Amino acid sequence: MDGIDFEEIPKEFYSDLNQEVFKRCTFCGTDLSLGLDTYLIEKSFKINPSNGMKNTVFEYAICSPCNLKKLEAMSEESIENIKKYISEHFNFLEFQLRNDNKDPFSKCVVTGIPVEDLEEYNIVGQFVGDKMIKGQFPVLMSPSIGDEIQELLSQKTKDEFDDFMNEITGVPPELKELFKIKRPVLI
Repeated sequence: MDGIDFEEIPKEFYSDLNQEVFKRCTFCGTDLSLGLDTYLIEKSFKINPSNGMKNTVFEYAICSPCNLKKLEAMSEESIENIKKYISEHFNFLEFQLRNDNKDPFSKCVVTGIPVEDLEEYNIVGQFVGDKMIKGQFPVLMSPSIGDEIQELLSQKTKDEFDDFMNEITGVPPELKELFKIKRPVLI
């Protein structure tokens, strides 16, 4: 993988269950540590207003084959809507230059809102084996971005996502239910 920048996986992307790097795809159980496929990790955090502590709402790792299955299940309408939204709102190069790659978790990649002004947010990164792939990821997004993207999904795509979640084994039931209410941003 020449020309690709890698770095150690930041602790922000470690699983809350064991404070370690994700070793398996949350959806199919594939061993991610082998480095055979790239994978994404998404974590959602909510800040407790009474003490300022960051609490994880959900976290998952999804291998490329599982993510591809989800993308293939999306309707053409949803795909076009999302492509248009991304082209209009996501300027990764500008974000990287503005942020100077010092701290990708300092502000929302779309709105530029500083993380300290957000009550909740998601982080997403791309990985292979035990390394993070640098480039368009990692990013931090305010929840309004996820909500806006969810609104772009057709009912067919939402139903397909729910069917996908029902087919998956090994995912805790509470996570499946949460995903029906608050679907992850990049799936």
